[in-house]
Amino acid sequence: MTSAWLLQSHYHQQLIQHKINSLNERNVIKQQYLQSMQSQTSLQLQSLTEKVGQLQAQGIKLNSLGERIIEKSNFPKEEFEVELNENTEDDIPPSTLNNPAIVVAPELTILNKSVSQLAYQYEKSQNLLQQLEITLNNLHLVEELFISGRPVPNEGSWISSPFGTRSDPFTGRLRRHKGVDIAGYTGMPINATAAGVITTSEARTGYGFLVEINHGSGLKTRYAHASSLVVSVGDVVEKGQQIAVMGTTGRSTGPHVHYEVIKDGRQINPNYYIQRLPS
Repeated sequence: MTSAWLLQSHYHQQLIQHKINSLNERNVIKQQYLQSMQSQTSLQLQSLTEKVGQLQAQGIKLNSLGERIIEKSNFPKEEFEVELNENTEDDIPPSTLNNPAIVVAPELTILNKSVSQLAYQYEKSQNLLQQLEITLNNLHLVEELFISGRPVPNEGSWISSPFGTRSDPFTGRLRRHKGVDIAGYTGMPINATAAGVITTSEARTGYGFLVEINHGSGLKTRYAHASSLVVSVGDVVEKGQQIAVMGTTGRSTGPHVHYEVIKDGRQINPNYYIQRLPS
């Protein structure tokens, strides 16, 4: 009986030790699993935080792009403002930040999906704004190249000699006048009636000090009898930019600008361009 009791006690201790070892192994495996979950969750949260930071940077770019569009248009500012979150952690649940291991896969999936949708919306908005900016730039270019108005301020100026056949002021004979004379006062600014490239800026017989601008599409404008020139050949000028100063150089009887519009190498009546409104 003693032997039987000793044998039973021995096996009972081995069974208890086996259960303890098994429990320890399960605890180790469980701890390893929790550490793995925590590591994976931390990496995913870090990735999401980086994405939110990238979205903030993209939002700043969108606001900058919106500001450029506002400068080129009359759109209200609030239509192009993107709400920026100053704290990327606001997009992540506080409980997640305190203990990332408690985040289950569905919650991370939903959070990741929300950030991805926001990124897609930002990218779509950026593409639309870029297309809008390109359109506005093209419209601005069209407006700049649109020849219109007088080359001098309306106040204090008047058309003194029209386009067409007229009596020459020096000889009294009929002679074709290839432009329009707009009188004013010496020193009045002469401005470009459209954007273009300066192709002539010199003194020329009959014209006096002369500026010629190439506007593309076969169109050029000339401004003659200036007292001085303020541009050089090769300069790119904007619509309304001063190019010369009114005077009475060349074949002239008083301060005025002789204004010509040339289409495909032939002078045409500038009155149409003088009278039409800006595009």
